[in-house]
Amino acid sequence: MLRGLCLKMKMLLAFFFILFIHTSVPQNTVCDGDSVADIVFIVDRGTSKSNFEELKKFLQSLTSSFDVKEKCIRIGLVMYTDGQEVVSHLNTDTNKAEILQVIQDLSAGSGKANTGAAINVTRLKLFTESAGSRKKQGVDQIAVLVTHRLSQDNVSDVATLLRRSGVTVFAIGVEDASHQQLVQIASYPQEQYVTRLKVFSDLQRQNTIFRKKLLNQVQNELYVHSERKEILKTGCQDTEEADIYFLIDGSSSLDYSDFVDMKNFLKEMIRLFYIGMNKVRFGLVQFSHFNELEFELNKYTSASDLIKGIENIRQIGGNTSTGGALAYMKPLFEKARRQRGVTVPCHLVVLTDGESQDSVKEPAMKLREDQVNIYAIGVREANETQLYEIAGVENRVHFVHDFDLLKDIKNEVVREICTIEVCKEMKADVMFLVESSENIGDENFQKIKNFMIELVNMTDVGADRVQVGVVQFSNKPKEEFKLNTYATKRDILSAIDRISPLQSTTLTGEALKFMLKYFQASSGSRHTVKKVLILITDAESQDEVKAPATVLRDKGIIIYSVGVFNANKTQLEEISGKSEMVFYVENFDVLSKLKKDLIFYICSSPPDDQCRRVERLDIVFVIDSSGSIGSQYQAVKDFMIALVKQSDVGPDGVQFGALKYSDEPVVLFYLNGYTTKLEITQAIQRDELLGKATYTAKALGHSEMFFTEHHGSRKSKGVPQVLIVITDGESHDKAMLDDVSQRLRNKGITIYAIGVKGANRNELLTMAGSEDKCFYVDTFEGLENLTANITNNICNISVPDCPKKADVIFLVDGSRNIDEENFRIMMDFVTSVINPAVIAQNTKIGFALYGSVYKEEFNLGIFPNRSELEFKIQNIKQIKGHQSNIENALEKVKLNFQPEKGSRIHENTQQILLVIVAGRTTTRAVRAAESLRKKGVDIYAIGVGNVDQSQLTQITGSSSRKYAVDDFSNLKTIKKRLVDVICEDDNRKVACFVDITVGFDISSQREGHRLFHGQTKLEKHFPDILQALLSLRDVSCNLGSKAQSSVAVQVKNTVTPISTKFYIDKDSVLRNLLDAVIKTPSQLNVEFLQSLWETFQSKDETRQKVLLVFSDGVDDDLEALERKSEELKKKGLAGLITVALEGASNFQNLRSIEFGKGFEYGTHLDIGMTDIASRLSKFLNNIAERTCCCLSCKCTGEEGELGAMGRQGMKGPNGVKGNLGYLGDEGEPGPRGPPGPGGRQGNMGCPGKRGLKGFRGFSGKKGDNGEDGSDGIRGEEGSPGAPGKKGEKGDIGYPGSPGPRGPPGDRGQKGFRGDPGNPGLNSAIVGKRGFAGEEGEEGERGPKGSRGSSGGVGNPGIPGQRGQEGPEGNRGQPGQYGLQGKQGYKGPQGQKGINGQKGQKGRPGPKGPPNEPGPVGLAGSPGAPGKTGIKGQPGDLGPKGRRGPYGMHGRQGEDGAFAYGLPGEKGVKGNKGIPGDFGQKGEAGDKGIAGKPGLKGYRGRMGIPGPAGLKGSPGDRGSPGRRGPKGLNGEAPFSPCELIDYIRKHSRKLKCPVYPTELVFALDISRTLTPETFELMREIMIAIVSDAIIRESNCPVGARVAVVSYNLVTHYLIHFSEFHNKNKLLNALRNISYRRSSNERDTGSAMRFIAKNVFKRTLQGPNVRKIAVVFSHGPATNAASVKQAVLEMSAVEVIPVVIAFENTPHISQAFLMDDSGLFQVLNVRGGQYNEMLKRFLLCTLCYDKCKPDAFCERPRPRLLREYVDAAFILDSSQKMSGAEFELVKDFMSKAVTAFNISSAPKTSVVGDRIAVVSHALPDFKAGIGKKAVKKEFDLVTYGTKDRMRRYIKESLQQLNGEAAVGYAIQWTIANIFSEAPNPRPLKVIIIISAGKTSQWDKGVLKKISLQAKCQGYAVLVISLGKSYDRNELEELASTPLEQHLVQLGRIHKSELDYVMRFLKPFIRFLRHEYNYPPEELKPKCSRLHFQSQGPVF
Repeated sequence: MLRGLCLKMKMLLAFFFILFIHTSVPQNTVCDGDSVADIVFIVDRGTSKSNFEELKKFLQSLTSSFDVKEKCIRIGLVMYTDGQEVVSHLNTDTNKAEILQVIQDLSAGSGKANTGAAINVTRLKLFTESAGSRKKQGVDQIAVLVTHRLSQDNVSDVATLLRRSGVTVFAIGVEDASHQQLVQIASYPQEQYVTRLKVFSDLQRQNTIFRKKLLNQVQNELYVHSERKEILKTGCQDTEEADIYFLIDGSSSLDYSDFVDMKNFLKEMIRLFYIGMNKVRFGLVQFSHFNELEFELNKYTSASDLIKGIENIRQIGGNTSTGGALAYMKPLFEKARRQRGVTVPCHLVVLTDGESQDSVKEPAMKLREDQVNIYAIGVREANETQLYEIAGVENRVHFVHDFDLLKDIKNEVVREICTIEVCKEMKADVMFLVESSENIGDENFQKIKNFMIELVNMTDVGADRVQVGVVQFSNKPKEEFKLNTYATKRDILSAIDRISPLQSTTLTGEALKFMLKYFQASSGSRHTVKKVLILITDAESQDEVKAPATVLRDKGIIIYSVGVFNANKTQLEEISGKSEMVFYVENFDVLSKLKKDLIFYICSSPPDDQCRRVERLDIVFVIDSSGSIGSQYQAVKDFMIALVKQSDVGPDGVQFGALKYSDEPVVLFYLNGYTTKLEITQAIQRDELLGKATYTAKALGHSEMFFTEHHGSRKSKGVPQVLIVITDGESHDKAMLDDVSQRLRNKGITIYAIGVKGANRNELLTMAGSEDKCFYVDTFEGLENLTANITNNICNISVPDCPKKADVIFLVDGSRNIDEENFRIMMDFVTSVINPAVIAQNTKIGFALYGSVYKEEFNLGIFPNRSELEFKIQNIKQIKGHQSNIENALEKVKLNFQPEKGSRIHENTQQILLVIVAGRTTTRAVRAAESLRKKGVDIYAIGVGNVDQSQLTQITGSSSRKYAVDDFSNLKTIKKRLVDVICEDDNRKVACFVDITVGFDISSQREGHRLFHGQTKLEKHFPDILQALLSLRDVSCNLGSKAQSSVAVQVKNTVTPISTKFYIDKDSVLRNLLDAVIKTPSQLNVEFLQSLWETFQSKDETRQKVLLVFSDGVDDDLEALERKSEELKKKGLAGLITVALEGASNFQNLRSIEFGKGFEYGTHLDIGMTDIASRLSKFLNNIAERTCCCLSCKCTGEEGELGAMGRQGMKGPNGVKGNLGYLGDEGEPGPRGPPGPGGRQGNMGCPGKRGLKGFRGFSGKKGDNGEDGSDGIRGEEGSPGAPGKKGEKGDIGYPGSPGPRGPPGDRGQKGFRGDPGNPGLNSAIVGKRGFAGEEGEEGERGPKGSRGSSGGVGNPGIPGQRGQEGPEGNRGQPGQYGLQGKQGYKGPQGQKGINGQKGQKGRPGPKGPPNEPGPVGLAGSPGAPGKTGIKGQPGDLGPKGRRGPYGMHGRQGEDGAFAYGLPGEKGVKGNKGIPGDFGQKGEAGDKGIAGKPGLKGYRGRMGIPGPAGLKGSPGDRGSPGRRGPKGLNGEAPFSPCELIDYIRKHSRKLKCPVYPTELVFALDISRTLTPETFELMREIMIAIVSDAIIRESNCPVGARVAVVSYNLVTHYLIHFSEFHNKNKLLNALRNISYRRSSNERDTGSAMRFIAKNVFKRTLQGPNVRKIAVVFSHGPATNAASVKQAVLEMSAVEVIPVVIAFENTPHISQAFLMDDSGLFQVLNVRGGQYNEMLKRFLLCTLCYDKCKPDAFCERPRPRLLREYVDAAFILDSSQKMSGAEFELVKDFMSKAVTAFNISSAPKTSVVGDRIAVVSHALPDFKAGIGKKAVKKEFDLVTYGTKDRMRRYIKESLQQLNGEAAVGYAIQWTIANIFSEAPNPRPLKVIIIISAGKTSQWDKGVLKKISLQAKCQGYAVLVISLGKSYDRNELEELASTPLEQHLVQLGRIHKSELDYVMRFLKPFIRFLRHEYNYPPEELKPKCSRLHFQSQGPVF
């Protein structure tokens, strides 16, 4: 019994123990394949029920296949049609059963597809922390869109925002989904992220593939991307020297976010290269229609400075002229070559988002001829043809749909640049192992062979380069050829092409075992070269693969696995050993996309333990040059050169010295002798053998002098010192060898001893001191094999430069889970990582262990000495126990990042935590890690062994910050990466930008003085001030981020202009001011402050703006300056700080305009202060804190006490004389002395505590009256004042483009009958036609009337007004079948699917190209009736048939649509009937013919009123009726002039100008301008303004004035919005100074600039007048430009007046084309301008169109009259909506009025003739014999404008076919122009285009457009809408293009009115100077052989 009780007690204890363990140890959540992701499905539910069921099955099946858990994969769901519903958040349904139930409960919906809105809801409501997003933990964010139709809203912008937020987007399109929209939505590349399916049932078949796609994305993000980026960066080390320029588009088509994306792209590219003056250099040019050199190649020599330079770039805006920018780059590259002195690779990366307005082909070709490699990157609207012309080769062209996608092509661009160097000297043995099992098939096997062929073509094949062999396998392997079978690329390609598949099962493991022998010498493999195996497979192996693959890898064979989705990815990873070496793709078509990646990785990836580049050492070669070496001396030199090539040579990298010896040592070169690889290798190659004996000890002793600072040694900077001895025999002085070697080693010099052949091994050991530094080879050829070993050895002692400040804490797993040996390996690894940082003494190190407890070994403030630190680390002991509680450790280590523990976190020094984890962690560690990251700590995690990499990612917050190794011995493979983390400049983003503009107000300066003349203190302190301004401390609110400042200098009073560019380094600012010579004294006035403000061109609100003014006193009204200061503050200026200069007067007034100093507002700054730079820095940092962090001030502590005395240092050199010291502490109060002179005001102290109230004192005697006190100090910055006056109303924007045609609305109910109107006053006046009465009941049929006589054809009546829409009639009988519908586009060929059930009959495919007609086939059986087509055009009238018998009388139909019918026959008037008695209301009779309106009858007598009815109860309120149709425009009660006259009579007398006026003056400042003429121009301008009313408020009265100057370019002097006060405006005009330039004048361009830009934003209204006064001092240089200006000014209703001081024939000639009579040229001769001024005022500025002055009437010159045949060719395709087509019809009816129509077009030779042709008919296809166009009317149809306009308005119908411009032109020439009698001398074709022509029409269009222009036709093209082909339009229009091509971005009335106003002067120019074909076209026309045209249908 006792025994049983004991047993029960044991069981109970065991139970409690298990329970304790279970509850105390956190349970890990293990996710399948470490897959952790947040996935949101965005689903369009607006489909049929059956389709939606298929969609639900897809979602259910996909979700079921995922590991859906709260800690693993989370699913969110958004459903949408025209509304959006968030069905499930990411944190709502977090287990699989819940989300599957949610999907099961979904139902289909209805409505339009607003996909854009759904995407936006997803971003705002799903991918947020509150909705369950784990983005901050580094969890992959994925959105999957499923839609089946075109979205009705914008998708591009919202998709960009979603991707910018870090979400990867997949897009699945089913059925009618728009491919273009899917590409705009999805991530890049589209092949990976866009899926197209034909029907919903395909979703299920796609399920497995799509599941693999998603999981592949998650795993690639987790394992692959960061590793491949590291491979890319490592490979780019071989690009040691290169000059790379960025040429970026800064035009106005980019918005702020786009420009930021582009700058981020540039920064990320730079981080992948090694930057330095003798390494890779970067420069940057920004372009639009001008070029801005941001920085040259030699400007920045480090990555951090380059990144700061890129951050400092501001977008310049403008148009896109890429050709000019490319030409600008040529001299920059030439200068770079001169700087280098040696040839290095040159690269140009071009980034643009639009089509260039100039040619790019020639300048790009010239650059490529200069050996510049150009990479063209296009975004959005970039022209792909131009991109190919820029790059020259296809593989250097990249295109993305938006700027946020640039990050996805960054690696591609960098890889293209680096591949050239990394593969240049590659040697490798490459074997292909190719699966050819039965499941692949012949087609896919051919794709595999093509892939191998492409790879071979990209390699340098040869016996001493790359060797290739191939083995294929299925159930057994088969050798195709070995590595040494073929030696040429041609033979290898032929052999691959001959391979036939085996077609059996898949045994990959067996094939891997078979491969080992092919990497042996017997099969041609070479001993020292890289060995690579490339496996290509599409199936899961049926045998074990891991073991045979491990054997291969252990032999040093690198295995890359390429698998298609049918393969098992886990097996592929077991074969390659690493995820990043596996390429897993959807299908064989994607293989070709992999070839560049695979080749780069093969070229760049060395074995893990091999050093790629020696970084920082001082190496001295001591070379045996004795006679025993003889001819083998070259092998020694080759060995040294190989080591040099493996090193990063330079003053900051590896330095080499060399000494040779025999009897005596001879110096070749010291460590500081040469600084480049080329110089060192050339010096080694020049060396010659000495001969004689071997005295090695003497040489070693001589080498000691190399390791001195004088000869370049950097030992004092912590750089390791290395000596490499190479000898081949015994030393003659070996007795001395031990002492010399020992002395060198004691001085810290590491000696490597290399012996060849006859060398004594004991002597080698004596020199080296240890076995691991001794190397021996039997032959000199064996030295080549030593290179890798020596490189790896010296790499281990190499110490990279570590300039960065950082606080680093190592948190290491110290539990007993790690054995003692591995623990020691880990400690050694930590020591090696921290060595570089400790040597540099910028980094603080802390250390802690964790296991079951947390143990702090030392904190950040303890062991600063390297040796002590290493000793402490090596003596750290493990913690007892096997548990590892990392969650507790992360919580505890947080306390170590505090200032009291030595952290510099408050100085914004980077805080780094390096965690080493062995084994899996708990999920709770994620929360603790997130808390640390929020504090600003960057966490890096190293996982050893079997770790959960997804949890490491969640701890670090990014997959790029986690590292994983298989075991502790592999920690060394990531050492360099961790050293880079600690030492390289951090990648923290800039969170606070401050731009500072510096101005100098020095009134005492005179012409010819230097800028700092008389200001010695300013000159002395200014460099320090600049350094302080540019050294902005990081702000406190954005931990983990940086602050950056930039400085610009605005000096306007110098002889030569000073650049106002913002710089980030003081040298650039000082260089900018170096040669500044004063022209006039400066004045601190309002204009001065405004000029400083204008330097801030960027409107970026993230950049804070500060003005710093050095002044000698205020020079303007103080109140005006205060108002200006307040105005700038409201505009966004963050601070205005002044510094008083020497000799300043009234400097106290400067305080009145200051703000931004915070609590030190009373502190006055003086240039004499010794700490002026420090004070300014403090103010600037406070402004940054206030604006970026919303903190009113930043408190700084008092200076601390002196620390303990340090160790005595070495005596330094004498320093420069110091400044005076600070005042000492205050002494005891002494007796009161006499009053001293006034001292300078001190800093404001902190307020003291309030003291006790004192006793009341005795009354003193009244003192004398004191002097008036000075003004009080300025108070703290007040709160914002009351809002200012309301600004003037902005311009009315253009109406938006009409939306797509909506579905017809429901018909409204019939309204109630209206009340009867009042009787008219006069019955004789005929009233307007009334509304139709109520429908009467049907009456009896009357007797048949006799047939009337035939009447004559009457004139067409006046068009009546459109009647109200009648009620809807009953559905009629089905009509005849319509025309065949338009043929759809051919879609891409899909994958071969499983045979499905027989589907419905498909629609006909696209028509093939025309061919010879075949024989007539047998008649087919009748087909099934087609669907009802669209209503066809009325056919021709057939012959009249016999009259049929009368049918039964039908019900009366509805009124038909309004139209003109044919005139009917006039009937005979019937006899008058006898009036009958009034009867009951009979049935309604047939509706009779409406009679003529009779006279109004007399008013009838009122009847006897009936009795009053009972009051009824009020009825129910009816539902609101639908909105009725828009009514007709009402008739104006007054004409415009009557209205104006009415206003005049009821208001005060109007002055000049009578109407609201926008007045622009353009001043000629060209080369020929004299000061006298300029003064005259200014005098005339002032006289005009003086006589005019200037608009001073929002009331549209008077004139607003703007002023520009021009020569070849035009510049603003005064904007319209600047002055609302006449006196101020006049002052501004008087202050415009004379500036003559060396450029010629281009008056036409100036006029065009005014029309396009100055009048772009002006007051709108029917009576607003726009006047341009252009002063000209000579003839215009470009007649075509003037002509174009007249066209454009007419189009925008600008009245130009040219005031000419010399003859201007081109302008006078062009103004004759104006039909308004208001365009004038006014001549001024001899300085007399009174008569001219009078004419201008009366006839232009003060002109009253309602009461014109008789003085202004002048005879118009009679121009020669030439008549025109014009044909309008109208694009009537489906590209226009119905509403847009109506607008075009209205335009065409107006366009007719621009011509003088011939009244007899058939017979007369006088007058213009017009034809209208539409294209293309719906059933037209090329080559089918049908007519392409519809002739609306030809040249001889109509003889009046009215009849033409009536036809266009009423009978012109939209055809809705496909565009066929070419066929339409061809038909029009052959059938309209050629057939018309009496042809006119001028022939014009006016093409109205709504988009690109059809593909099958392009060839015809290109040919016929050239023929038409060569035959003398003028072709005017009016392009409507945004969908156009620029090249097509340019080929089509006559030249010059700007006069014959009008492009409108939309189809709106305002734009079409513009074209109408453009058309009138165009026709006048045409009549006056007909020059077709132009001269430049005639050579091309002479080569064109005109043939008689065949029949055109």
